[in-house]
Amino acid sequence: MNKTIVHFDMDSFYASIEIRDNKKYKNRPLVVAGGVVTTANYIAREFGIHSAMSTYEAKKLCPTLVIVPVNKKKYAYESNRIHELVLKITHKIEFIALDEGYIDMTGIIDRYSSKEKFGEVFRKRIFEITGLTCSVGIGFNKLSAKIASDINKPGGQYIFNNEEEFIDYMKDKSIRKIQGVGKKFEKLLNKNNIHKVEDILKYTYNELITIYGQSRGQLLYLSSRGIDHREVKYNRPTHSIGNESTFSFPVTTEEEISKNIDDIYNKTFNRLVNKNFLVQTISVKIRYDDMKTVSKSKTISIPSKDKEFLRFIVDELLESTDFNNKKIRLLGISFKNLIKEESRQLKLKMTR
Repeated sequence: MNKTIVHFDMDSFYASIEIRDNKKYKNRPLVVAGGVVTTANYIAREFGIHSAMSTYEAKKLCPTLVIVPVNKKKYAYESNRIHELVLKITHKIEFIALDEGYIDMTGIIDRYSSKEKFGEVFRKRIFEITGLTCSVGIGFNKLSAKIASDINKPGGQYIFNNEEEFIDYMKDKSIRKIQGVGKKFEKLLNKNNIHKVEDILKYTYNELITIYGQSRGQLLYLSSRGIDHREVKYNRPTHSIGNESTFSFPVTTEEEISKNIDDIYNKTFNRLVNKNFLVQTISVKIRYDDMKTVSKSKTISIPSKDKEFLRFIVDELLESTDFNNKKIRLLGISFKNLIKEESRQLKLKMTR
């Protein structure tokens, strides 16, 4: 049976809640922040404002920016309302954040006249209950559904019915469209004249593994072709491994930060290996001297325990964080969405 997987993603969730509750904020650039930006609405994003940016920098980009303090209790309440609504459809749901999740509609999508109709009904019902918009992606696996939900943001939907449709859409897109390809990895790929997704399609699986290593080569091969055998993991225990260092005296220099990151990363990675886990979500945490805390994470489509690859992602997350002239009180790294290595079964179509 062909799978039907849905990915729903609430649009600028925290900011949208604040705008819904305060009509005076409508059509104004707005961020939810506590020293650093947690969420920016789409108007603010047009000024180049993004999450993890300091509010000082955000204000420089947009002097008329509205800054609203974080209200986690309110956002958690709205998230629970959404989860309860989604659970009325099926229990085969994997909530991966307060504002997004996967739904396995395999075998029950036929209750609706079409996939398009399901997406329309779902988005309409979310809006009726919460007054918030969401974007929906429908695919043949988790990877294709996730990509699809980003295509017509905010408030839209997109559908991939098969791998051929996925490849046709992706081939002329930047290589950065592949989850797990950040700025550093992009530069390496560019050196080999790989700029678009279609450039990857010229390589066999074995060639990519030879050039870029097991984890990165596999990521490129599978993600460019829409291959993803992950299941929607409902009712699963939450696993995470992490380490933090709190400093009595703030660290400020690049050398100090780098040394501490090395130590924290090695401790965390060694725990990952000792427990025989593969990781899908990598997170970093920084607390500044004013006690403002920022966390950033990235989820990769292919579970990995490749030390170099995971460190690559940690560095990308750190580089997108504001360290300039900042005093750091805490640094942390954690691995989440862990699975036991022996439970992983990838069915690859090997080509030469």
